[in-house]
Amino acid sequence: MDKCYIKAALFLLNLLAYMNNNALATELAPKKSFIKSLFKKSVNKNNDATSPNNISNQIDEPSDPLICTNPDEIKKVEKLMSEAIEKLQEHAIHSNDYSLYQHYDDNTNVYYKKYKHLDIQKVDTKAYNTDKYEDIINRLFTLNDKKFYGYLLVKGKIVREYNPNLVMIQHRYTNQHEFKGYFYAIAGKHKVSEDTTVIALASANINDYNQHDQNFYRNAIVESANSFETEVNSEKDIRKGLLNKMYIHISGYVIKKKSQYIQVTSIHSMEMDTRNAPELIDKEFTSNKVVDMVNVNIHFSRE
Repeated sequence: MDKCYIKAALFLLNLLAYMNNNALATELAPKKSFIKSLFKKSVNKNNDATSPNNISNQIDEPSDPLICTNPDEIKKVEKLMSEAIEKLQEHAIHSNDYSLYQHYDDNTNVYYKKYKHLDIQKVDTKAYNTDKYEDIINRLFTLNDKKFYGYLLVKGKIVREYNPNLVMIQHRYTNQHEFKGYFYAIAGKHKVSEDTTVIALASANINDYNQHDQNFYRNAIVESANSFETEVNSEKDIRKGLLNKMYIHISGYVIKKKSQYIQVTSIHSMEMDTRNAPELIDKEFTSNKVVDMVNVNIHFSRE
């Protein structure tokens, strides 16, 4: 592990301490190896060499994405994404209601704010290589890969395509405790101007035939998501209710190319049922967003 990863690992360790206050204080020591492994092994997973032994890969393999030809659904999805992009940009603007949670260095800061009943996380970072603008966009809009963050496997796939820059995705999370969660979301990429691109995700009420969770989830940020309804042909384990359902109110990135650097802002607000989840699982998932942002700073500044 080089010094950049050590710095990043120490940063995330401090972040978790902030997020859990005294509740986490007695658990910091055993979590040190976990935090380091998040950065050491945060890679695109193209083979099983780095898979944890206790994470099962025995699920249905992703099929080719279904191309949507329903004009009514396409129209509603476009409206949803238009609002999601607008809301993401609004929350990406720094305001007094954001509180600084952690200062990593002169390039990366983590903030939180309360919005209605939600916590919204905001991470700002910079990459000092303006030639990597398109590479950063492509990295952040790669939604159908596998990433292994130490003890957490994140597996994504595209389940429906409306156009190459507007899709429906499924993400699965499996951690060392065999906690399995998932979400469906509409994801889009939009070039706002020559030097600004927005990537946005938002969940809607997508019927995946989960027998144990038929709740109507209301998006508290993207209102048009609440009038969008469709269904997907989900895998057997989802239909049987073996995975915990998660819901993305808003998530994504604003990528701006400046004269000397690229400014990347991450916004993330997720809701999940943690009643049957391991302790700190929501913090674990949130921390992975920070890992991605710190890695943008590390990788694209030194190439």
